[in-house]
Amino acid sequence: MAESTRGAVVAAVAEMAVLRALELVGRRLLARRSRAVRGPLQAVPPWELHIHLSVGDTDLDVLLRDAWAIPEALKLPSLVIESMDHHVRILLAAGLGYCRDDLIKTVAHLPLEQLAFPWDALTDTEQAHAPNE
Repeated sequence: MAESTRGAVVAAVAEMAVLRALELVGRRLLARRSRAVRGPLQAVPPWELHIHLSVGDTDLDVLLRDAWAIPEALKLPSLVIESMDHHVRILLAAGLGYCRDDLIKTVAHLPLEQLAFPWDALTDTEQAHAPNE
């Protein structure tokens, strides 16, 4: 896979994982609040709720519990998962919204050519449809 294509694929996978993590955190944040707070925030996408509801540094581990279960199950390199986790923690702690360009910069700092991704080992269609093998 060409380096630019590899970077684009990793960025796309990272984007999906980061948005899922932010969505999970948003739902957890909303569940902790009263109806008076939840009502006005119903129109806000769950992955943006941390912009409106503050997140304490001590809450990050609890809010992000199992947030990376899917990337781990798919056997993404731990360095990629750690990088996404760090990126999300910064967004949550600072109350910043998701920005694709920022995530692409984060991914660009990874040694992509040195990492083994699950799709590198795929050789045929049958393997492509069996991610847990």
